[in-house]
Amino acid sequence: MKNVKNFKELVEQCAVKKPNDLAFTWLDNKEIKEKTYSEFISDINGLGTYFYYNGFKKARIAVIGENSYEWILTYFATVIGGNVIVPVDRDLKADAIVNVLKDSGAKLLVYSDAYKGIIEDVRKRAGVKVINRNKIEALIAEGNALLAKGKNKYVSIETDEHEMSTIIYTSGTTGKPKGVMLCQYGIIQSAYAAAENVKVNGPSMLVLPIHHTYGFTAGVIAVFFFEVPIIISGSLRTFVSDMQLFHPENMFLVPMFVESMYKKVMKTVEDKKLGAAFKALRKTSNALRKIGIDGRKKIFKSVHEAFGGNLKIVISGGAALDPLYCKYFDEFGITLLNGYGITECSPVVAVNSNNGTDPNKVGSIGKVLSCNEVKIINEDENGNGEICVKGSNVMLGYYNNKQATAEAFEGEWFRTGDLGYLDEDNYLYMSGRQKNLIILDNGKNIYPEELEELILRIPDALEAVVYSENDVITAEIYTENPSGVQLAIRELNKTLPIYKNIVGLKFRTTEFEKTTTKKIKRNLVKA
Repeated sequence: MKNVKNFKELVEQCAVKKPNDLAFTWLDNKEIKEKTYSEFISDINGLGTYFYYNGFKKARIAVIGENSYEWILTYFATVIGGNVIVPVDRDLKADAIVNVLKDSGAKLLVYSDAYKGIIEDVRKRAGVKVINRNKIEALIAEGNALLAKGKNKYVSIETDEHEMSTIIYTSGTTGKPKGVMLCQYGIIQSAYAAAENVKVNGPSMLVLPIHHTYGFTAGVIAVFFFEVPIIISGSLRTFVSDMQLFHPENMFLVPMFVESMYKKVMKTVEDKKLGAAFKALRKTSNALRKIGIDGRKKIFKSVHEAFGGNLKIVISGGAALDPLYCKYFDEFGITLLNGYGITECSPVVAVNSNNGTDPNKVGSIGKVLSCNEVKIINEDENGNGEICVKGSNVMLGYYNNKQATAEAFEGEWFRTGDLGYLDEDNYLYMSGRQKNLIILDNGKNIYPEELEELILRIPDALEAVVYSENDVITAEIYTENPSGVQLAIRELNKTLPIYKNIVGLKFRTTEFEKTTTKKIKRNLVKA
């Protein structure tokens, strides 16, 4: 499917090639439900026809709620029909939802039951029509009835894949959300290029919230290129039980999920007082691999069973990942690939590889995708500088914000605000965010993410944010054992250059506030 340019071509080719193959499966009220590729495109045409003949032409349609088949269907039916989809962050409060709807000019909001308590208030204040996603099946039936009467203008619509099809409001860790304008072609290019680097087989479980571009592009669009079933996991509460029920082979996650999965394994080992035995098993397994014997699936059978029994590949993106986790998961027999992206780039820019041609360079955030170029500007003495991206996946701009758009570009190059460097093989390495960079009085540059990564290797350090306070490197740490972490920080400082020593320590007993993609809202920490 190399020549696919838009969503309609993508789903049509899947339906032609594998009409009866499973496209989606999910659990609904204890009942497993399934949709084939041909059923999916039929539902798209039914819902899209309903939209078209009920006045939604060249309109903005918003959608909010937990991951669901209806959410995905609404997205496809909207953009294939030439409308613009506005995915709304499912964690937003009523005021913020209203702001997004007003700013985007949305005419319709499709919502889940979770928002029943506020939907009437939102409807009145935003001036939108609303549809509960529970009504989607009935709307498809209405659309199909119209199609049966010859009302087929929707199915013959030809969209311009280079026009705006999506407005994504960034969750933002440091500032006011901006509406990122993306087109179908850019999202398709990002997904296809990522699929060139990553090869998967078997069911892929959709875990990340799909109102976020990474969750949708990687967890849905790229998986269509892989032509494997998508298991829709509705919420974090069902994450573990969904793995046990559906036995996924692949998942796209963010570092917090990866870390929690590993810590769950190690906590079980600790609770059962199996530390010494587990260490011995790892040593034995590694020794066997050196002589060509791979017994990881059997040796770590209990670990695999905890993840559903068939998990083979995890792709992590959205934030920096400690390279140690790649090593840990590899020891268990699970390939962990680290990648990098940003909403404004649809979002994938680079990802490590298991395609048999390019290596998985642990420590990097991946090989730059074929759909874009990367250059580093304003390099320091170590080669670190701002990561800039140019390519077909780069956004059209910020909606109704020409000033922010102009500030984000240097010619054709989008300035990500992330810092890093490229190696000789076009693999990208990330140092941190430019906004977070600490510059000491002596001119030394400190990347707080580097120190946070080291702090989080301390078992009792659950979350950490490093910043400068009165020219002193300070770490604020969420922990249930402050004294133990304090001792560990002292030992850590002995391994660091003096100018990187963590001098200030603050402990908290509650988690940091986070975005939906589980990034800590740093601007609220210092405040």
